[in-house]
Amino acid sequence: MLNKLKKRSTIIILIIAIAAAIGGYFYFTKEPAAKYEFTEVTRGNIIQEVSVTGKVQPAQKVELSFEKSGKITQAGFKVGDQVKTGQILAALENADINAQVMQARAGVQAQQAKLDELRKGTRPEEIQSARIAAENAQKSLDNANNDLQNAKNSADTNLKSDYDSALSECAEAVNIGMDALFAITDIQYDHFAAYDQNSAQVESAKASAVYSFLGNANGGRATKDALNSMTGGAKKSVQDTQNSPSQQNIDNALVDINSSLQNIKNALNAIPITSDLSSTDTASLSTQKNNINTELSAISSSQQAIAVQRTTNQTSIAAAESAIITAKNNLASAQANLNIKLAGSTSEEVSAQEAQVRQAQANLANIQSTYSKTVIQAPVDGTITLQDAKKGEMSTPNKTVISIISNAQFEIEANVPEADIAKVKIGDSANVTLDAYGAGNNFPAKVVSIDPGETIVEGVATYKTTFQFTAEDNRIKSGMTANIDILSDSRENVVIVPQRAIITKNADKFVLLAPDQANPDASQLEPVETKIETGLKGSDGNIEITSGLKEGDKIVSFGGAAQ
Repeated sequence: MLNKLKKRSTIIILIIAIAAAIGGYFYFTKEPAAKYEFTEVTRGNIIQEVSVTGKVQPAQKVELSFEKSGKITQAGFKVGDQVKTGQILAALENADINAQVMQARAGVQAQQAKLDELRKGTRPEEIQSARIAAENAQKSLDNANNDLQNAKNSADTNLKSDYDSALSECAEAVNIGMDALFAITDIQYDHFAAYDQNSAQVESAKASAVYSFLGNANGGRATKDALNSMTGGAKKSVQDTQNSPSQQNIDNALVDINSSLQNIKNALNAIPITSDLSSTDTASLSTQKNNINTELSAISSSQQAIAVQRTTNQTSIAAAESAIITAKNNLASAQANLNIKLAGSTSEEVSAQEAQVRQAQANLANIQSTYSKTVIQAPVDGTITLQDAKKGEMSTPNKTVISIISNAQFEIEANVPEADIAKVKIGDSANVTLDAYGAGNNFPAKVVSIDPGETIVEGVATYKTTFQFTAEDNRIKSGMTANIDILSDSRENVVIVPQRAIITKNADKFVLLAPDQANPDASQLEPVETKIETGLKGSDGNIEITSGLKEGDKIVSFGGAAQ
């Protein structure tokens, strides 16, 4: 018996150990619970509603007043007149505000048109226009390249022509220089062959001319035959240049021939005009001086023509090169514009333009709100029972100036809490359900008046708000409890997230963006706190995001780790 008990205990212990091992295995190897719960940013419509409860009672008169002071410019109705909902009963001076409303409305239309264009993408006509512009820019660049090549070719041709003329002028200068040296030699041997002062003067001047022109250092008394056999100096420079007519060689030859002609001119001027000279000698001397002067002028003109042509070439080539740079820039700009047209609009551009539309709409709503404070409109169909608005008088804010008895049989009075009253305005639509008929039966209504003074209800400041039914219905009875949902504002096709995902810090708002959304290249495992801006709060728990997020982003659902 004892052995059986021992055996049974051993089995029980063994079973417990196996179960513990299996449990431990599953406990330590199970997947950890998700730390965060994510939700995707979407697009949708936001409806802001204020919900209150009131009592149905017989319709009473509606008292109307201006919300601001100003000069009354319109008051066209009198007591007893029948009016329709929306009719303007009185108005303050508001031409400037009305102009702002029209301008703001045009601004909304302009921004919406831009958004529509972005969403549709680039029109085929715009793409074709951009493609033509790019093709024309390429043609302009091709033409600019051709113009540069033509400018270079023309520069080379014109400069070569000037150099060819200059080389011909150098050759002509050699002949004229030789003729002048021969004439000097004839006069020297006829009249100045002695060794007196005049002869020495002629010899010295001739020696300098011969050295520079023919390269011989001892040519002061050289004969014409000796001169004819000399091949150095400027004459050699010209002959060598004719054999190798480079621009540099021609430039050097021009300098050499100009210098040597100056020495020949000096030699001619060194010959004394004496009575011994015959008229033939004097005439020859005068002719040679004229020839040398003419040739010096021609050589100088050749040098100047070359210099001017070089400057002209540089200017034309620089202009052609500048035109190429401009054409390249124009082509790059046109091609970039074509690429943008082909690519279409990015999601970021669309989102940015949507924000511009919302901003324009908010601006319009703000100005319209200001405008509405300058007019009194009939909130319901009815009969005027009081008319104290007089044209030309100054209005007093919140003082009753017009009263209307409604044509409706019943209205609802409800107390709107202070926290919600700023969202409600006269003319807002409302959906009413009556407890007597259940939530499936809706009775449309609208806000017709809001008391300017507060009413304290259970220690909370509220404002008595009156609603009137917009359609007669025999089911409506006095004393019924009414549940009212006031449509105070709405937005369509906006970026929305759950309100519970928003974190507020020091008046700034944030969400926790999924790691791969915040930085796809990073290896962080924690969501990243991302600053956002919000717009309208919806009654369904969602809120509008005006910046910081885009459709498809993933964020933490509850603004932090799941607990």
